[in-house]
Amino acid sequence: MRKSLNDTARLLFFALFCAALLTGCGGMAEDFDTLVNADMPKKVDEKVNLDDYYEKFYKEVSMRSHIKEGTSDIKALDSLPKDPSGNVNWTAAVVNGYINPRGSLEPGVPEDQPLNLNIFLEAKVPLMANVIFPHSIHTYWLSCNNCHPKIFIPEAGANPISMDEIFKGQWCGRCHGKVAFTFWPRENCVRCHIILKGQSLERETFK
Repeated sequence: MRKSLNDTARLLFFALFCAALLTGCGGMAEDFDTLVNADMPKKVDEKVNLDDYYEKFYKEVSMRSHIKEGTSDIKALDSLPKDPSGNVNWTAAVVNGYINPRGSLEPGVPEDQPLNLNIFLEAKVPLMANVIFPHSIHTYWLSCNNCHPKIFIPEAGANPISMDEIFKGQWCGRCHGKVAFTFWPRENCVRCHIILKGQSLERETFK
C-alpha cells in the first residue's frame, strides 16, 4: 500500500513538474503561439535546414517588438523597440534599422562582418525546447575573443553548459542578465529555446 502511494505521489509530482515547464520558462504553447505566426507550420519541413528555420523565427521575433515610450529617463533609449520586460531589444533595434552602430571610434577602420554560423544546443530537460545559438547577432556586437576561448572553448562538446550555472553568471550569464536581455519574463526564454523536441532536424538524446 505504501509503495502504491509513493508511486502515485511521484507520478503526481512529475505531472505538476511537467505542467510548470509548459507554462513557465519553456513557454511551449502560449509563447510559441505569441511569437510565431499562427499560419506558420509548427513542424519543420524536411527541406528546411537549421539556418532557414532560425532566420524565420528570428525575423518574426524582431518584427513583434514595439516602441513603448515612458520606460526610460534616457530619451535616446525611450524611442527604441522594447522587449516584454520593458528593456531595449537591441536585436530588433538593429534588424529594423533604428540604429546602425559603427564597429570602431577610429575613422577608416574596416568593419568586421558578422559570422553567419548557428549552433544547435540540446536542452537536457525532455519538455524544454532546444536552443539555436546564432553567432551572427553576437559577432555583430562582439569580437570572437570576447567569448573564445576564455568563456567558451570553440570545440563541439567541450562546454558543459547548464541553466543553473547560467543563472549564476557563468557561460551566457556573463552578459545575459547584465548587458544583454534578461532570462525573465518567460517570453525571453523562447528567444533562445526556439525549437521543440523532435523538430530540430538534429539527433537528440533528451526526449
